[in-house]
Amino acid sequence: MAQPQHRSKDNLQQSEYWMRTVSFAGLHRILKAVADFPSGLRASEINNLVLENHISLTQRNSPPSPTTLYHYRNTLLHLHALKRDGRMLLVNYDDPDVCKLLHQPVPNNEDQSLCDAAKDPFAALVLKNEQCRSLFFDLFMPLDISSDTVSNFRQKGLPVKWTRHHSSRTGKVVFENNTTGYTVRCESPVSVSAILYGVRYWARDELGLIDEYCQQAGSDTIMFPLSRLEPFSTEIDSPVLRTVRLLLSLRTPGEWTLLSISDLIARCCVEQRQPISVLFRAIDWLLKEWPNHILLIPTSRALATLTATSPQRENLELRRYYRTPNGPYISHIRIHQEITIKSQEVTNNHVQYSEKTPA
Repeated sequence: MAQPQHRSKDNLQQSEYWMRTVSFAGLHRILKAVADFPSGLRASEINNLVLENHISLTQRNSPPSPTTLYHYRNTLLHLHALKRDGRMLLVNYDDPDVCKLLHQPVPNNEDQSLCDAAKDPFAALVLKNEQCRSLFFDLFMPLDISSDTVSNFRQKGLPVKWTRHHSSRTGKVVFENNTTGYTVRCESPVSVSAILYGVRYWARDELGLIDEYCQQAGSDTIMFPLSRLEPFSTEIDSPVLRTVRLLLSLRTPGEWTLLSISDLIARCCVEQRQPISVLFRAIDWLLKEWPNHILLIPTSRALATLTATSPQRENLELRRYYRTPNGPYISHIRIHQEITIKSQEVTNNHVQYSEKTPA
């Protein structure tokens, strides 16, 4: 059996920590703009192209700073979406994932999200980068499986927990895979910035490779890989209705069953590799279809974030609560035994639907 690995990421060169919080919609816009210049552009010309054409990189209305422009160019270079030819920067058409990106529509300036079709090609570029893998994505993998492809990561990746020790001078962050024993410690501000606020942010918020939540107030944060993204819908075999069926299967004998949202995240999201948003849409569906058969048990925001030490930590701890628009934070739900959902039956090549109670 392979021995657990314990590594510190603070013995690496500063140049290893190039990852920053960037918008991949902004990266896509720059890549598409540079593609209009087959001979390439100098770094200063790319900066001018962004500023003169009002290409949006972030949600801010003000023009991006030189430092921001540098980090966007640097990210595209490290991901080999752009390549150097002397002083010129050109689109790397040799990479098929770059070509896939160029065939996808660029988000409007007002839209800070990639289209779903662009997420996996960008994710492939990230996972092909050795530094991104060694600093973050390898943490999730069984010891004999590489994280170098999107399918490997989505299908084989394991949950990883992370803890930030604010009592330490630098705010040390520890990542640990409980299954493999693989542990990484980040103790310098530059490593924390690159891994916690760089590549982790990309994986969760930009590319849909992971989701995360706190099991309870003040506890470790659990990151878990997500299977292939599917459009949200309420078709009979959609992720939302599959999650409704799983949720209903957790009922116990008796008229009402009390379920913790945190426990539901573990069962319906972590184990099933589904985003937390899918679980919450499943609860939305139950509230719409069976409004008198599901009860929401709220908690106050103050209690939900009692142990949080920063606004960022508050937002993280609130991820384990369900919430309707402008409603309270929900820690538990009660669901009634009478709730049923349509099951799909195929008879003589015709689709029929019947009301059945899940087992």
